[in-house]
Amino acid sequence: MRAPRGSPSRPPPRRRSTPCRRARRVRPDLGLSAVRPYRSPVAIAWAEERAREAGADVRFHRGDAFALAGTELTGPYDLVYDSGCFHHLPPHRRVSYLALLDDVLAPGGHFGLTCFAAGGMGSEEPDAALYRQSRLHGGLAYTPGSLRWIFSDLEEVELRRTRDEPPGSACFGEPFLHTALFARPRPAGHARPGPPAVPGGPDDRPPAPGPGRD
Repeated sequence: MRAPRGSPSRPPPRRRSTPCRRARRVRPDLGLSAVRPYRSPVAIAWAEERAREAGADVRFHRGDAFALAGTELTGPYDLVYDSGCFHHLPPHRRVSYLALLDDVLAPGGHFGLTCFAAGGMGSEEPDAALYRQSRLHGGLAYTPGSLRWIFSDLEEVELRRTRDEPPGSACFGEPFLHTALFARPRPAGHARPGPPAVPGGPDDRPPAPGPGRD
């Protein structure tokens, strides 16, 4: 992930991002070739404008990431980043979400996630209650332990609350969100390169037992 843009040794790492509502700040200086699926044509137009302004190499697709997998979203990707999609999925879709991640994330690749944090924003109702009520209450909140359990097939690099960032900051952050970085292990005999630098220390609270969000 550290080869500079235009490196003759290998093409830029491939990045797939699943955003919520609108694109986050585009960072062409990271040397990433990105693919982003959206459902909204307005969001695509806005994001394309931002990408042009930043000189970023980004391809946008309109559609459902689950439906596009294997066709337009072929992978494998060195980085998959979910900015606010996961917490809007009903509990049973976690299975297909993990299957999608397994299909598109390259061995040794990284998975970044931003989602509602329990105690900050989102519903903390048990999964069974969500089905009895037939609603998600605007999104589901997750504890650090539940995220570790759900993504237990990946190696945790860091998991913590995001920091509140002021207007005009080069970084995005809201205190009601978790941010996490996981790595997919490489096959035996293949060394995995170090992860991208992420500021701050990991959340060291013990994981919550059992499946789900609590």
